[in-house]
Amino acid sequence: MFAPELAAPGDAGVSPAADGAPPLIGVPLARPDAVRAALLENVAVEAGRQGARVTVLAPGALLGAAGTASPFGVESHRIDAGPAALVSGAEEALRRAPRRDPSLVFAAYPASWLQKGADVAALLRWSLVFVRPDAASLHEAAGVIESIAAQAPGARLGVSVYGVRSLVEARDCFEHLALGVERRFGCALVSYGVLVDDVHVSRSIVTGRPVGLSNPHTPSARAFADVARLLLGDV
Repeated sequence: MFAPELAAPGDAGVSPAADGAPPLIGVPLARPDAVRAALLENVAVEAGRQGARVTVLAPGALLGAAGTASPFGVESHRIDAGPAALVSGAEEALRRAPRRDPSLVFAAYPASWLQKGADVAALLRWSLVFVRPDAASLHEAAGVIESIAAQAPGARLGVSVYGVRSLVEARDCFEHLALGVERRFGCALVSYGVLVDDVHVSRSIVTGRPVGLSNPHTPSARAFADVARLLLGDV
């Protein structure tokens, strides 16, 4: 279902966090990937603004300037020692996360690790993929999603669409990916909403300051809040 606001939390299947443990969400990114790294940081901040304890881990080359600020209790950690260190850091963040409060741990990693056979199974149980509606991004996202589905059957596969001109374009983008995953692997793709790609996002990339702090009443800030709300609804 592309219109997640019409669905109850958990409609797309059992959340990997259903056992009460804080969820670990893997976020595959290109290298370098300043735009999508900034999208992740902004979503993390909005989850923090909504009361969650949030940790973001990634190789420093992925986070860039977006990883410098940690408002609202959002912790950002650069880990540059390879896949094993990232997985270990993410698992340690899960152990430290409070069980009674909403918590999210995001682990961003180079999408190329999926093709290189890196042992990142712990990061694949729940994935968030950012995708634009252009052909190159759709092709890249399809490859990433199919790699995750092949390596982690039963994983929760989530997508947030950005850089769109209309909701129709966003829906078409999502449905293109969802149909491919369903045909090949028989599993459903989860929609985590649409992100507005405007000048405030560009400024966030340059300044490292989240949109929700500098321009909280803009459409892009509201979109980040919506995506965070959808993720927390599955926790």
